[in-house]
Amino acid sequence: MLALLTVLIAILFWFLPDVSVETVLCTAIAAGCLAIIVPFEAREPPARKRVLAACVVYVGLIGGALAFALQGIADHVAPMGALVALAAAGLALVLWSFGIRNRVSRPQWRDYYDR
Repeated sequence: MLALLTVLIAILFWFLPDVSVETVLCTAIAAGCLAIIVPFEAREPPARKRVLAACVVYVGLIGGALAFALQGIADHVAPMGALVALAAAGLALVLWSFGIRNRVSRPQWRDYYDR
């Protein structure tokens, strides 16, 4: 869902004249990082660590897009607000994925996950 929202915001940024191409590219690549991990289930800890890595890369790229936007936009609040909201959602994903990265499935308890 966040990947789709990020793609839609990147498309919107493409049509705004005040947003730089670097901001659009960073936002689109960040959406790709999340879209790569979406179709796969992460039942084992190594897969969850890959999800954590993708979320960290997402936040880094959104931070880069925010840095590019800060250089180019002087008084437009809407693109900055969208990027800050994406960064906050990405940070929430990083914290969540960090919390579940080492959980182990208990098959005898119908997929109960234990630390």
